[in-house]
Amino acid sequence: MDRIFFRLSLLPVMIFAACNSPMQNKEERAAKDSANAPVQAPATEDVKSVTLDTTYGDYRISAIARGNSSMRDLILAVGSKKDSTQADSTIEKDVKGALKNMMIADLDGNGKPELYLQMLSEGTGQFGKIYAFDIGPKITRINTYSLDTMQQKAYRGQDTFFIKGKTLVRTFPAFRENDPDALTANTRGIIVYHLQKAGDTLKLLPAK
Repeated sequence: MDRIFFRLSLLPVMIFAACNSPMQNKEERAAKDSANAPVQAPATEDVKSVTLDTTYGDYRISAIARGNSSMRDLILAVGSKKDSTQADSTIEKDVKGALKNMMIADLDGNGKPELYLQMLSEGTGQFGKIYAFDIGPKITRINTYSLDTMQQKAYRGQDTFFIKGKTLVRTFPAFRENDPDALTANTRGIIVYHLQKAGDTLKLLPAK
């Protein structure tokens, strides 16, 4: 998956609106307005954007998921609340699922936050996925291999993620092993993940 890093400079944009000549009659103005009207694309394949914003300490954070079910990109921008003109940004290309939730925490206790973005697949399964980032001197991706490859016989999707203390918690409805269409009454699977350092990489790993 390609990632692109860049720095945004939010420069003022001035929009000049041209006025119709006072010599134009109503018919001429109507014809001109009709010719300049925007063409609407079909709604079924429109590129859609979902934006989530939050603040944490001195940070201001925006996450934007842009695209549709066939191709979607995730844009993350992190800046200072004291300076709204600049933000460090990264793009994750071809992400899986629709952006549903944004969580921010300091799970490793180093005084710098991490960002956890919950995506949910579109369809009947609604399988959850986390895109996690460490917000330090630069934005770096957190390894989520343990979450992405989780396999349990009772698991059929419909994930919920939340932060509890210094952990990321994943819950899901538990299904009977030999009856995948029947929920076990009042039973949910729970997996607790800790953020751990592995060399120069941060990893989310299940608690033992």
